[in-house]
Amino acid sequence: KGHNVFYCLPLLLGLIGLFWQAWRGRRGIRQFWVVFFLFFMTGLAIVIYLNQTPQQPRERDYAYAGSFYAYAIWCGIGVAAIIDLVRKYLKLHGAVVAAVIGAACLLVPIQMASQTWDDHDRSGRYTCRDFGQNYLMTLQDEGNPIIFTNGDNDTFPLWYSQDVEGIRTDARVCNLSYLQTDWYIDQMKRPAYDSPSLPITWPRLDFCSGTNEYVEVEPSLKGQVLDLYKENPEAAKREFGDEPFELKNILQYWVRAKDPDYHVIPTDTVFVTIDKEAVRKSGMLMAADSIPDKMVISLAGKRALYKGDLMMLELISQANWVRPIYVATTVGQDNYMNLGENFVQEGLANRITPFSTYYTDREGNLIPNEGVKQLDTEKTFNNVMNRYKYGGLSEPGLYIDETVMRMCYTHRNLLGTLAMNLIAEDKKDKALQVVQKCEKEIPDYNVPHNYRSGSLDIAQAFALLGKKAEAGKIVEELWKNSTQYLKYYMSLRDSRFSASQADCLRQLWVMQRLIQVEEKVDAKRADKMTSELEQYYQWYHSRGGQLPSLQ
Repeated sequence: KGHNVFYCLPLLLGLIGLFWQAWRGRRGIRQFWVVFFLFFMTGLAIVIYLNQTPQQPRERDYAYAGSFYAYAIWCGIGVAAIIDLVRKYLKLHGAVVAAVIGAACLLVPIQMASQTWDDHDRSGRYTCRDFGQNYLMTLQDEGNPIIFTNGDNDTFPLWYSQDVEGIRTDARVCNLSYLQTDWYIDQMKRPAYDSPSLPITWPRLDFCSGTNEYVEVEPSLKGQVLDLYKENPEAAKREFGDEPFELKNILQYWVRAKDPDYHVIPTDTVFVTIDKEAVRKSGMLMAADSIPDKMVISLAGKRALYKGDLMMLELISQANWVRPIYVATTVGQDNYMNLGENFVQEGLANRITPFSTYYTDREGNLIPNEGVKQLDTEKTFNNVMNRYKYGGLSEPGLYIDETVMRMCYTHRNLLGTLAMNLIAEDKKDKALQVVQKCEKEIPDYNVPHNYRSGSLDIAQAFALLGKKAEAGKIVEELWKNSTQYLKYYMSLRDSRFSASQADCLRQLWVMQRLIQVEEKVDAKRADKMTSELEQYYQWYHSRGGQLPSLQ
């Protein structure tokens, strides 16, 4: 639907109008310069002025809308130009001639509308509204929860749901991009709707613009601080609090210190003393057998903390687990320090808990801690089955652009992860309900199966649940998708092929996973796929690709 053909007609019509106006005497050239400078200043001049970096997250054509209007003026003048030229060279005059030419030129916008209607038609598509509500419905009903978001798609639909439809007005949406500014922190310190103010105790002088924009992390000072407590414990406690590396003391005595020598974080590890009774009453999943005495927060790898980071830590130090604090799953790891080590997922949001559910490896990746639950399957199951809506995705023919498609992938990934966790907990009846819900609400005719969308987990879940036909269908689609990509990569010239080796290996890995699933469905078909995969490996190797082990 996104493939549109205009035959250059709008371009040609505008060029005819542009040149006709410019060569139409003194009055024409004056009018031309007026339109030209409107076109230039609202188009090319903005390109130069903004100097946008490459790899923008979306099309930025709206920034140049004024230049489109200017060119549309030339398109309109182009109609007059054609009429004038026909009168001048073909000696045809009269209202009928003008009407015929006008009607003929009207075919240009009609052609444009006919081509672009289907990929701009959003009728029946409620994904933006519903997915925004799903983030809010993930949150615990009690306790006036807080959810940290970061981008447009996980923030503005939530605000709409609260502002316009009055959904979950007890929750507070806190955008991390804005949390770097004093005016937004002012907003967070005020009640909104049915949500009380956020527990930020800092006076405005400590977070106003230009103050505490960032605070350096200096772990080399840790030994000096401990020496102070050994030499003169009473004086040290008066200066820095009872516990030198307690988070609230770090924020009060160091970050907010008036003495510039103390305006630093003297450690790369801070902790929060846990109120165990508050944790028991909080409603969160007990991710481990016992509640720890302290929640350890690692700042390893951080050279400095910015104002938004400090505000997040302030909330954790003050909330005392009474107010649930969540981070949307779409927020990147770089935006929440190492707090991901304490995440328990409840759907489209991760809840910050005192439990160490993950650890960070040397490359900065979050690795699950064995024997500790990272997903609250009961809450997530209730959310996806009873509380979430899916934007009308089951309606055939719905147009899904790439941005909405990514949001659909997020939901299918969630359902696949939930199904596999339910199977691991031997809750197969619920797992079957989840994968069937996925196929019904996020069907492949609108959201095609591929490895990025969680389809591997859906296929594997169907196979483990004995639904061989459903699993085999998804495996077949994924296999076709991967082989098409591989054939394309293999057809590239040497330099481009070298740049695509990571993509090749990714598709080969997907195919290995698919064979493992197919072995539970059809052993003969799995053997055939294995032979086909070996041929692709040989082809890849013959092109000079680095060949990993098949094992």
